[in-house]
Amino acid sequence: MKRRQLMAFVILLMLAGCGKREHVVPPSLAKLVGTWQLIEPDSSYAVTLTFTYDNNNPPIDITPFIINGQSSVNTYTARMFATVDGTMQINEVVRTEKAGSAAAMQFEESYLANLKTVVRFESPTENRIHLFHGGAKSGVLVYKKL
Repeated sequence: MKRRQLMAFVILLMLAGCGKREHVVPPSLAKLVGTWQLIEPDSSYAVTLTFTYDNNNPPIDITPFIINGQSSVNTYTARMFATVDGTMQINEVVRTEKAGSAAAMQFEESYLANLKTVVRFESPTENRIHLFHGGAKSGVLVYKKL
């Protein structure tokens, strides 16, 4: 009887593992995690961008991230999705509602508009990422790792 119980237990353990998929983040996406500082096209302000995993949505074909950072005046947050081939999409960006100088506010509007239209990323070195954006005026946001 003990042998049958043992076999039944082993079968239950095997069935419990069926359908579960281990979630592994590819190295090209894992290196996004951390805090980055904007260095181009304009680094007049200490603009940061922090990537963390979205633990509520484990990666399958895409890797979800929560991003947040400091712009010229406000802090901001958004959800971001990235794939191993460099495709990237950012959902709605939410920011605090502080006011600043006209120049700082204009910079922030431009920066966040560019961030919202990011479609692709590259990481030419361990300490640099390039976020390519579209929108009215396409370009590249370049960050260095802090």
